[in-house]
Amino acid sequence: MDMTLGVIGTGNMGAALVRGWSRGLSAGARLLVWDKVPAAMDRLAGTAGVAVVGSLTQLVAEADVLVMVVKPNDGRELLRSLSASFRAGQTVVSSMAGVELATIRQACGPKPALFRVMPNLGVELGAGMVAVSAEQGAAADALAAVVELFDALGTAVVVPESALDTVTAVSGTGPALLALAIEGMEDGGVMAGLPRATARAFARRAMLGAARRLVAGETPAEELRRDLQVACPPVSEGLSLLEEKQVRTVFEKAVVAAAERARQMRAPSGAC
Repeated sequence: MDMTLGVIGTGNMGAALVRGWSRGLSAGARLLVWDKVPAAMDRLAGTAGVAVVGSLTQLVAEADVLVMVVKPNDGRELLRSLSASFRAGQTVVSSMAGVELATIRQACGPKPALFRVMPNLGVELGAGMVAVSAEQGAAADALAAVVELFDALGTAVVVPESALDTVTAVSGTGPALLALAIEGMEDGGVMAGLPRATARAFARRAMLGAARRLVAGETPAEELRRDLQVACPPVSEGLSLLEEKQVRTVFEKAVVAAAERARQMRAPSGAC
């Protein structure tokens, strides 16, 4: 895809996207970045294929696709300031949590095509999962181009905007829930006699192996769990304790709570 991609905001997620695209985009693509904090841009200055621009005005003028990876309050102000600079044929992609397409459209005006995305940190490694939502009536070719852009970071899936709160809970906050589980497995390994470094390595590789098997074979998680119970009898002892403590239910409630929090963060239409 020959294009100029501009990323506004190079914090944790913005930097992850940029590093992923620096490896995954075609040779004909240009990748420009800007952040109001110079130190954030400096971290990416040596990244292959990435150009740090001197001003936001330059980035908007040169980019075919603008990806906004900023906090909602910052984003609202930016959109207002840039509304006169957007042009027909340009695409604006927002990853701002809780800021709906109707609100973004009101701020941007009629010229750019608008999309929302919800990525996770796996995009840096080409293992990301990205939800893409389009405005009603969005051109099919523009949507396909955005999906292709984010497919370069792993897998991009089109979902209705109404599903983004749940996507945030499962895909966005899910890695934190899994990290907590890995912490517990690592600590358990240490308590059972392993050195910390060894327990850490085995816990992380266990999670990686399970994830790869689930993704590669589309194996239901329940099937994998049952297969492991048969193959390794000690698994049943650990699972029985987790079920006794209702850990599955706790995870379910954690996802539901995160989705509800995401819904509460929505900006009312017109807030820009």
